[in-house]
Amino acid sequence: MMALTRRTSHPMKVKPSVKKICDKCKVIRRHGRVMVICDNLRHKQRQG
Repeated sequence: MMALTRRTSHPMKVKPSVKKICDKCKVIRRHGRVMVICDNLRHKQRQG
């Protein structure tokens, strides 16, 4: 029998335009993509 595992990582939101949601959010550029990283994992975004 296979055990069901729950995904604990928060996938990144992919949006046409990204912006800061809170004061802790940082807009960065990695590998030619604009991203928002934050302590709050719900705020992770990638432009695409």
